[in-house]
Amino acid sequence: MTLNVFSQGKSYVDYYNLVNKAEEEFVMKMDSSCYKYYDKAFSQNKPFLKDPYIAAQIALYLNDTLRFKHYLSIAFKNGMPLRSVTAGKFIQDRYYPNLYKTIASLYDRYGKEPQVDDELRYKICILCYQSDSLKLKAGGDSELFHKNENEFRKYLSELLKKGVFPNEHLLGITTNKMLADFYKKSGRPDLYADLSMTNPQYSEECELRLKCPMNIILHSQCFFRENKDLLFEAVKAGYLHPKEYGILEETSVLWFKDATTNPAEKCKLPKEPVSYNIFGIDPGSKVQLYDVTAEGVKRADANRSKIYMQKFTVDRRKKELEEKYGFAFFFDFLDRP
Repeated sequence: MTLNVFSQGKSYVDYYNLVNKAEEEFVMKMDSSCYKYYDKAFSQNKPFLKDPYIAAQIALYLNDTLRFKHYLSIAFKNGMPLRSVTAGKFIQDRYYPNLYKTIASLYDRYGKEPQVDDELRYKICILCYQSDSLKLKAGGDSELFHKNENEFRKYLSELLKKGVFPNEHLLGITTNKMLADFYKKSGRPDLYADLSMTNPQYSEECELRLKCPMNIILHSQCFFRENKDLLFEAVKAGYLHPKEYGILEETSVLWFKDATTNPAEKCKLPKEPVSYNIFGIDPGSKVQLYDVTAEGVKRADANRSKIYMQKFTVDRRKKELEEKYGFAFFFDFLDRP
């Protein structure tokens, strides 16, 4: 494996803070004051693809063609597929006919395949395929399925001990092409080929994220706490996004609403669970982590600040703008416990 395909030796803390500030500036002022923060962030670190894509949407909203092209070209240079442009309704509604020509021209000029660790990506794809296959054949509560999941999580723990986590910076985002290449190389059939998509416009590229590694640890009550410090180091090194870290911590608590059938999961419900106000109220949960009272929002924002995550108040405003204008601001792996 060539785990150094991404190793920049540069902290991502400033990057997160700059992108957070850029988003806050825009959603509160709805003007171009966010640009300087985006520009500095993208000049310092390899961006998470969603960030220049969001910046491009903002520029389009502000009728700033030059900035729209600039930010979209940054995304393309860092491996964003052309198909991902339709991820947001805001751009998709303005996609044809003239804007498409501009986007296609930008992709022809700047588009690049992502630099990835091919060996690691194939290994992760194999493990993910085994997980899905066993879940379909033996069931998600079967001994065989849990044994496979535990072995997969052990492998991810070993990677964390090496200072990395397999995210988009190492493996690229999940795409239809990536999956097709894997099926061809491995000689395995698509397990979900017979499932019809409700949205014919959908493709994996539209989600702008890598799914499988997060999925494997998201469904664990114990993995987060067993690897908490290592996961936070991965955040600071750019191998895990702060929002992903927060999602993992909250779900590690919320999964306790049901007794686990995995014999390896022996941890107890935390006495003082941390809340980031990511998941809403769940009547079936033993613990409620969502609190939109003044005190609850203050607590969530304080906790978010500690992990370089966007403020809840800003995220709430982003959600309002999504609903009003069709922006795509959120590309999180949210699988409700």
